[in-house]
Amino acid sequence: MSIAAEVQRIRDVFSPGADIRVPPFQRAYAWEDEETEVMIRDLLEAFRAGTVYFLGAIVVIRPKNKGPSDVVDGQQRLTTLTIMLAVLRDLAAAREQEGLHNMIGHETMGMVFGGGHHWRMTLNRSDTPFFRRFVQERGGTKSQDAMMEAVRVDHSPSQARIAAAVAQVYDFMTDMTDEERARFATWLLDEVSIVRVRVSEYAVAYKVFQSLNHRGKPLSDHDILKSALFERAGFTTQEAAQQSERWNGYTTQLGDRGFADMWKQIRSLYDREGAGEMVSALIAGIIPRSSIGEFLNSRMPRFVEAYNAVVNGSEVQIKLSEEARRRICYLRSIHHESWRAPAIMFLVEYPYDPDNADRFFWALERLAYTLQYSVKDREYRHKRYRRVLDAMEKGTLFDTESPLDLTAREKSDLLERLRGRFPNFKQRRALLMRISGSVDGAEALSPATDCTVEHILPRTPQRGSDWFEEWSRARDREELTECIGNFTLLTHAENQAADRKSFQEKLEIYFRSGQASFALSKDLRGRTRWTPDDVKTRRDALIQTLAKDWDL
Repeated sequence: MSIAAEVQRIRDVFSPGADIRVPPFQRAYAWEDEETEVMIRDLLEAFRAGTVYFLGAIVVIRPKNKGPSDVVDGQQRLTTLTIMLAVLRDLAAAREQEGLHNMIGHETMGMVFGGGHHWRMTLNRSDTPFFRRFVQERGGTKSQDAMMEAVRVDHSPSQARIAAAVAQVYDFMTDMTDEERARFATWLLDEVSIVRVRVSEYAVAYKVFQSLNHRGKPLSDHDILKSALFERAGFTTQEAAQQSERWNGYTTQLGDRGFADMWKQIRSLYDREGAGEMVSALIAGIIPRSSIGEFLNSRMPRFVEAYNAVVNGSEVQIKLSEEARRRICYLRSIHHESWRAPAIMFLVEYPYDPDNADRFFWALERLAYTLQYSVKDREYRHKRYRRVLDAMEKGTLFDTESPLDLTAREKSDLLERLRGRFPNFKQRRALLMRISGSVDGAEALSPATDCTVEHILPRTPQRGSDWFEEWSRARDREELTECIGNFTLLTHAENQAADRKSFQEKLEIYFRSGQASFALSKDLRGRTRWTPDDVKTRRDALIQTLAKDWDL
């Protein structure tokens, strides 16, 4: 019996000698969108802060020093990392693809004579062919239509989750510039580490697994921050107990994840550069501005209230008009979250200013969507929001040429972008929910609403179907299938029922209850055909609806 532990960089975990396998008795890939998103966001946050990142421990069984390693604990993270590396590879410039592909697999010496690949990771028997084709093989993650079709045919829950993870990673990575993705890939391989625990026997492996997962809970950043602030404040035992009770109440109110995110937003207000270790940066930002006691007693409750209003749509103590709440609801659907810091700061500094609140959140919402859809440079987005924060501090937020305002060029670029294609699921869902809110009589849809984007003309119409009578030209299908004129909103159940049916069959589903589930579908009632000209006309009408609301 032997146990060995070693800290390894991701580059070492997926080195050419790696042969990581998921044993048949292990559960299949089980991560849902939430777990995948948390891991991606945590990695991106550490990358942008310029810090190293520890991804926890994995436990593998390897009876000998050579040969495959069976994963007992860590397969979800390793699978997701492989997906991330594959997406980075498929989006990389040609000169960078080979190095990333070598973290996933390499051609064996016998490839020329009918050999194959040596893959770094192998899933269970049922999922491996799918994983090879759509993740590990070059270009696989770009075949998302074929991937979703395979999921639809096979009805495999684990493969559906793999496909969802690919789409989610793809969404995040395409939101970065080519240069930023290249830097992130290098950082991921060299600055992210894992403790690899190798044991020689299954019984020992499970004891190690149980010990790692059931003995204690690691301290969070806000746990460490709490101790540091209380110590520096010099509280008496009674004062510390009272402050601790309030602190724990805030944690309960927002939840662990929300409370941690609130501190990230506070840090972005006090530390605009966002580099270095979080706790030290927060302490350095808080202490010069106020005493710790004043911060904990006065400002922190306002931050909690503001965070709750901005992120969760809660009213609590902050009274906002219906119009301001509507704009915040629209903001909450956006893919990026950099808008949160100025929104929170406004509510902390101006909690009882309803007129300016309406004006501010209208302008912030318009700016945030503009930066999301027509500005590719993430660093420019951050700088623009920092300028908004600076203007707020200086009292020049509503002056002429405020960073909240759009230039004529920015308005023009946004209108042009709205005429284009939207293959990114999260981006098109947020945009369609936003457009729906501008339709007469529509309510603002929250991110939690049971709605999904329906392609009226299916992305992959069945061969020989009636769709090809109106859509015989491949150029029309390529140009218009992913444009906003071809989208509507349905519930998930309606979307599954509509699938690739004919246009008239789809309309019966859209209006089955007598009226559409969402206002965006109203203009489809009574139509008998769905042609390329219909899509273009509807696209332009929807853009005009949004342009009027945003004063474009």
